[in-house]
Amino acid sequence: MELEQNSSTTIPLESDLSELPERKSKRWLVFDYIRAIGIILVIFLHGTVYHYGLLTTINIEDLSIFLLIMYVVLNWAGLFALISAVVNTYSSFLRLEQNFKKDIKYPAWKAFGRRWCFLGVFFLLLNFLYTYLVSPLTMNFETHSLSHSFLAGVIRTGGFYSVSAEKMLHGSVFTMLGWNLIIMGLVFTFIFRKAANYKKKDRRMNVEEIKAIVLILGIIIVLVSFLRIYLYDDFNNAIQNGNYFVAYLIDMLAGNYFPILPYLGFGFIGAYFGMVLADNPTKKKISRLIWIGVGWLLAAVTAFLIPDSIYESVGLLDDILFDYIMVMFEIGFFIVVGSILMIVMFDRRIDKSEFVESNSKNKFSTIFLRFSRNSLTFFFLERPISELIAWLLNTIIPGWNNYIWTSILFGLFMVLFWFLIAFLWNMVDFKGSFEWLLTKFFKITRFQTDKKY
Repeated sequence: MELEQNSSTTIPLESDLSELPERKSKRWLVFDYIRAIGIILVIFLHGTVYHYGLLTTINIEDLSIFLLIMYVVLNWAGLFALISAVVNTYSSFLRLEQNFKKDIKYPAWKAFGRRWCFLGVFFLLLNFLYTYLVSPLTMNFETHSLSHSFLAGVIRTGGFYSVSAEKMLHGSVFTMLGWNLIIMGLVFTFIFRKAANYKKKDRRMNVEEIKAIVLILGIIIVLVSFLRIYLYDDFNNAIQNGNYFVAYLIDMLAGNYFPILPYLGFGFIGAYFGMVLADNPTKKKISRLIWIGVGWLLAAVTAFLIPDSIYESVGLLDDILFDYIMVMFEIGFFIVVGSILMIVMFDRRIDKSEFVESNSKNKFSTIFLRFSRNSLTFFFLERPISELIAWLLNTIIPGWNNYIWTSILFGLFMVLFWFLIAFLWNMVDFKGSFEWLLTKFFKITRFQTDKKY
């Protein structure tokens, strides 16, 4: 029996891993486009929502259609969890195979654990800097009070601003990515720890079993994520009692913004996708992934149709829609749309060595790649820049942002502003960006990295 390798090469199942042809790492441009669109949406949504002058008057129980859509999309952090897991798993899975073939010591740790744990710790440390200095405002919908980061507070109040302990304990996209990378890196190090299991003749069965385990683990984590709703009051109680360490643990596991439940599940499902794409992908294989997304969409519809009385009986009614049903819809939507885009752009995969040269000739690709390859930099800088511009507008035209349409125009302006900054910064190859600095660090420490920056 033989296994299909792309469309023209076959590999006997009984072959030793050292006999298999080396698979070249490809750049899937679809993920660059998705990540770029995600960053552009972040710039637009943050500029529109967080500078709306009447934000504190909004009734969360009675949102207009427009504000409801904005609220939902603002909470689509799972997109970055999925993309991070897909891209990192894809590159690490191929590196793992190379490590096994070369009989490198501790192959799984060097392919997954070491790099993923380092990046995870880096993101967790970066989160405290981001949260303190430039993170978006948070609003208590009961008291309608606002809590700012330091720079935003200084700009808005005109004096020294003390960042609240509660805000510092709230997670961000960096805590989500950080804990996902650490936990999944350790899990994959354990799963692939024995090269003998990966090299023996029934290797194909081992790989498929591991894929199934990773997918099932992700599904289970998302399905049980409703349990986090019961911990919301415990977080508030811990803050009030000064138990900040306990509050941090609760927020990490079940916080309102970027908790392990459910986003670790998004990570494992994304890792499954990464393994599929690294292991001889075909359009037919990718088309099967759509059914996973359809399953999540059907689960979301089913959960929505369950009578309110059932949720009320178990104390979930107030939070079940946005904190559970929308999560299932979110991952289903991402999988269906993402799979379709991967099929459409299947032939737009580029060898890593040809990546820069091939896309320098494509103006459309270049525009998106500027945002994708430097997404961390744009994400970190968009808040203080928008605060400064909004402050300038408030000085010149007081009350300019008391209308939804003016806030939308401001969001669009910020997108155009960053397009211009990206164009100018690209002239010096984004030297000085966070990605540039991180790549320099990787080179100094000899960590493997697949990104130029």
